[in-house]
Amino acid sequence: MFKGNRRPHIPIYYSTGRDVVLMIDDDKEKHVSELLRQIQPLLTGFLLIGVDLRPQCTHKSLKNNSFRETVIKISHALIHIASWVFVLLIMYGIFSDKSSQTLKQDIAVRGLTILTIFLRSVLYWRHKDILKTLTHLSDAYEKINLKSKNLNKGFVSALFIVYIGVFISMYGTVLLVLIAKGEIFIKYFIQRKYYYVTPSSLPLYVYYLFLIVDFMLFLINCMSIGLFIILLLAVCTALKLILRDYRKSISSSRVTFEVLQRRYTTVMGTVNRVDKCLSFPLFIILGMHILLLFFVVSFYDWRQIWIRSVSVMEIYFCVIFIFYIGQYCAMTIFAARIHDEVQNIKIEVAKMSSRSSQLTAVEQLLLIANVNSHSNICLTVWGFMNITKNSVFSSLGALVTFGALFQDL
Repeated sequence: MFKGNRRPHIPIYYSTGRDVVLMIDDDKEKHVSELLRQIQPLLTGFLLIGVDLRPQCTHKSLKNNSFRETVIKISHALIHIASWVFVLLIMYGIFSDKSSQTLKQDIAVRGLTILTIFLRSVLYWRHKDILKTLTHLSDAYEKINLKSKNLNKGFVSALFIVYIGVFISMYGTVLLVLIAKGEIFIKYFIQRKYYYVTPSSLPLYVYYLFLIVDFMLFLINCMSIGLFIILLLAVCTALKLILRDYRKSISSSRVTFEVLQRRYTTVMGTVNRVDKCLSFPLFIILGMHILLLFFVVSFYDWRQIWIRSVSVMEIYFCVIFIFYIGQYCAMTIFAARIHDEVQNIKIEVAKMSSRSSQLTAVEQLLLIANVNSHSNICLTVWGFMNITKNSVFSSLGALVTFGALFQDL
């Protein structure tokens, strides 16, 4: 009547338990924690710029497809080799250019390109450390009760698509305007930007080929910046929620001193680990933004722009200036929230004496002393500057002020 399972079956009471342990370990390896699942489109996007941040369980599941993994490794190597060859060409162009006027207008753009390639290389060489840090952060994020509605695949994918779409449309508009104006403007644009590798006379199709290459380089560099910025915002949001969850647990009347002490050590260790991993890439990308903002403020004659008609490149740099200010503020404000949450924990611990708690007076004093000793923990710019709200606005104000003063020299 019933078709039973004909496979050999071993009763549980005859089993040594070893197979069960192996199954549990295998399930644990296949499990991807909450945060990594939600930012999976972001981690997949890093593959397109030569950085592999896929979880280890994904690598193991793709071992059978060795051809795909070989293609990924070769493409990543080619991306980084071509990028540094391009850097060498840029450096050659900087030192071979004898025109000081050209240097004033182009050195910031070339510097921005070099720093973008350097950022991509840093992410490539440290991708294992970054992946371990993200896994540790994701495991800590999975244990908290309060989750962010914005940390999901749909929102992350939409944010990245909008970011890339805006910059592609702006730069694509510039190239289309040049094409519409005729081949003289196309030749001038290419010879000005790539004069160190282009002869004085080339067929027109070669200039169009240079336009395509230039657009592809811009796309890869734009994706590198956008992916890292969105990753940084996601990491800061997860850290903020982990700290906030610990702060809310302090007010619970059922929590014990040992639990609070152990959790505080774990949470602060997570913040320190994230800072150690991302502080140098954060230093690079903030340096890129400072360089471009200083360049636009100091080298552009804003008074003349209002008098005469502006070119499409001047409009492009004005829009880029606004977007980079927004990116700089977004990165620093999100990073400064970590410092704010640490200070909120300090304030919440100080209020413990005014409400009922299982902690004795001595335990409360010990917890307050421990929290106060770590109250300066926050994200830093390569360890030499803490990112707080005061540093955000003071650095931006100093940048604009010195840029304006440099313009008048």
